[in-house]
Amino acid sequence: MRVLAVDVGFGTSDVLLYDSEAHEENRTHLVVPSATQVVAREIREATRRGAPVVFTGPLMGGGPSTVAMLRHVEQGLPFYADPWAAKTFCDDLDEVARMGVRLIDPGEAAGLLRAGAVAVRSGDLRPGDLLAALSLLGEAKPLDGVAVAVQDHGEAPPGVSDRVFRFQKLAELLGDAKDLARLFFTAERIPTYFTRMRAAVSCVAGESLTRDLPCVVGDTGPAALWGAALTAGGAPCLAVNYGNGHTLMSLVTGARIDGLFEHHTGQLTPERMARHLRRFAAGELQNEEVLAEGGHGVLPVSAPFALGEVELRVTGPNRRRFAGSSPHEVEAALHGDMMITGCYGLLEGYLAAIGPDTAGAP
Repeated sequence: MRVLAVDVGFGTSDVLLYDSEAHEENRTHLVVPSATQVVAREIREATRRGAPVVFTGPLMGGGPSTVAMLRHVEQGLPFYADPWAAKTFCDDLDEVARMGVRLIDPGEAAGLLRAGAVAVRSGDLRPGDLLAALSLLGEAKPLDGVAVAVQDHGEAPPGVSDRVFRFQKLAELLGDAKDLARLFFTAERIPTYFTRMRAAVSCVAGESLTRDLPCVVGDTGPAALWGAALTAGGAPCLAVNYGNGHTLMSLVTGARIDGLFEHHTGQLTPERMARHLRRFAAGELQNEEVLAEGGHGVLPVSAPFALGEVELRVTGPNRRRFAGSSPHEVEAALHGDMMITGCYGLLEGYLAAIGPDTAGAP
């Protein structure tokens, strides 16, 4: 079985070409700038040249690309976007227009490009470019499937906070079963409100080499938690993913979780996180507290425990900022590589969604 797993983050996209016939450490994997970083650089280059931008394609993650767009507009330069791409910056297109983006029909793009505007392609994944690069590296054999993880806040109803909406939907999907597999979807099963996941699948379906392959999509946070838990060999562990954008933690046993915490990594200090760890384990941390300080929320654990009773399995590029927050802290580096832990969690989600009889057991 050969599955391309792409974990799209705020800073990097982590790529694993899973090959069941290759030894774990020898499987091809890459850590490259995330799509929003690439798009931000393309916009900044257009700004430097003083050229208008035409932004078209599926919606994608914002952050750096949004900052680059705002700076482009601040320079008095036109920034055109079709409605789908424009939702990268905000689900409310009226708000996007107030930011200074000029909304266009997709058919208008060609004329603007002929007049000297710079084309910037939206989308969290460029499968054709990635497969071409892998082919140049000697990985040209056909794939059996594609798995993609993106962080999706969902398209919240008017007046509802994106961060509150996201956390509520994750909790609803987990339900009483608290099974991580419930957060990974084949294309036809993606909830309509997870618009970024649907857009990521459209990127896969839009490429000739991948459009007919099984595709599974999930969220980056659960993928990281599942991957971190794999290093515990099925024993309960407190898994924490210190991502560039978000920090998530949960008590994980195999594919089941108990309790969930999500916050913005940039708003956490080591001291605050140490308190959150202790109070989360004790079942004392309240959802209102986390929301009030800018986080997404918390689901309490069903049975409180003391830190030190289970191992703390940490992953993510910001883990060293919070090192020493708990006894028995272990870095969750699958097959010796911290950055592809989420890819292996994503692969578990792929197998759960597709089914081992269809995918072929790894």
